[in-house]
Amino acid sequence: MNRTVLGVALLAAAFLVGCGGGDPAAETAMAGEAPQSAVAPSTYWAGVNRALPVSPHGNTIAVSCHNCYGDTVAETNAEVAIALARGFDLVEMDLTLHSNGQVYVEHNDSELAHGTLAATLANASLQASDRMLFLEVKEAYSTAALSDTMMLAVLRAVRDGGYAAAGRPVFLRAFMDGRHNHLVRAKAILAGSEFAGIRSQVRFHTLIQSDIRNNIRATKTLGLHGVELEYRMANLYGALMQARLLGLGVGVYTAPASMGELYLSAMREDMDFITTDYDRGASAAASSARALIQEATALAYVNTAQQTGYPVNYKRTNTTDHTVASSGTTPAFEQLAVGSDEDRVGGSMVFAGAQSLTTYDADNAAAGGFLVTAVVNFDDLTSGATAAIVAKSDSGGFALEQAGTLLRFGVQVNGAYTYATAPLSGFDGTSSYFIVGAYDGNGAVRLWVNNVEKTASASISGGVTANNSPVVIGADPQGATDRRYFFKGKVQQVMVQKWRDH
Repeated sequence: MNRTVLGVALLAAAFLVGCGGGDPAAETAMAGEAPQSAVAPSTYWAGVNRALPVSPHGNTIAVSCHNCYGDTVAETNAEVAIALARGFDLVEMDLTLHSNGQVYVEHNDSELAHGTLAATLANASLQASDRMLFLEVKEAYSTAALSDTMMLAVLRAVRDGGYAAAGRPVFLRAFMDGRHNHLVRAKAILAGSEFAGIRSQVRFHTLIQSDIRNNIRATKTLGLHGVELEYRMANLYGALMQARLLGLGVGVYTAPASMGELYLSAMREDMDFITTDYDRGASAAASSARALIQEATALAYVNTAQQTGYPVNYKRTNTTDHTVASSGTTPAFEQLAVGSDEDRVGGSMVFAGAQSLTTYDADNAAAGGFLVTAVVNFDDLTSGATAAIVAKSDSGGFALEQAGTLLRFGVQVNGAYTYATAPLSGFDGTSSYFIVGAYDGNGAVRLWVNNVEKTASASISGGVTANNSPVVIGADPQGATDRRYFFKGKVQQVMVQKWRDH
């Protein structure tokens, strides 16, 4: 069966009010507006000395070693050694305050004698490295006085250990559940003369689990620097793009060790940092987190959140911008204000059932497959029509599509299409979904929705069949110009990579 659509087309960051079910004609961006880059480069890591990993499309993203500590200073030193050896950029430690007035490195306030923060930061290898600290305050917030005791000790340990030096920021982090008040207290303490030498090298992040959009705005209002979101949350990209458009650093926690290579690769273009358990085991993974982010697997990428109109820019294998001009068959733009709190903010492509956006003929490696992502809002979940979200499925290639009662991702291998599936009954027309499909050349075809895996196929083996059709967003290609199986809905982000067994 033939398919179509490779995602890559528009970033739209205009702040006009709209809604997920609005009239596309009323929300079309004006043709002829000067486009922005298909990847709006983040400046979050400007001035940092460490050479951070950079994706093929030019996004700089730091990787944090999740819970990089043990029950004793010696155990923590061993965990830190792994992080240093495997190229992690950020070393995450959790902090509590004990009744003896000392700050300890531990997940929960046990009042047991785990290693103190001061002793932990005396690690000579860590001090001599260029790695940054991700310090999460786990202590519940009770009073300003107790918070000041803890945060004063934390800031002194950081300073006295030689951290938060020029070009090597330290990050203080806390959940936006009351514990963020520790960050407010630390920010005030940092303004004092005692900490003038490190003040410019301390940043503050909130970890947000509830009342997402209000807490993103509150983070900005408090003068903090970044937000961290749970990687499986609903409407993830709406929240990420809202925070980014507000000028905040953005990232997710905690990508797991299992299939960690997929999560890192699938999210590498759209965030500033990722906390992960990947490659934390006794034996090093075949591909480090840094290698996955930098691996030259890119085929196409577009994120319409920060573009304003045609010509639409997208990227292929590197940082060069390619454009798609407006025509009678290209999708309209929907532009949602940054404060609208819709499932998406900024720009999206609106497909009304007769539009498509064509990129180019992007093929997988001979023995490998594809990794495909898309951020999608559905307008038709009940007709049962076949509708391609992004595809290159003309007697070969891949398709991410609706078919009957299913969302499915399929590839053609050995003359037949094989699919991973999810029931459309689990979707609605008001949310946006981060969808990932993958096949690596040997194993199951897999599908994730909001980073939760759905029903995989049986195992197959062999490279995806190549064809001469382009990757198309919003329809199924039939050769260079013919299209069918048109999609109805909004698409904000599409990425296609060559994918292999990692």
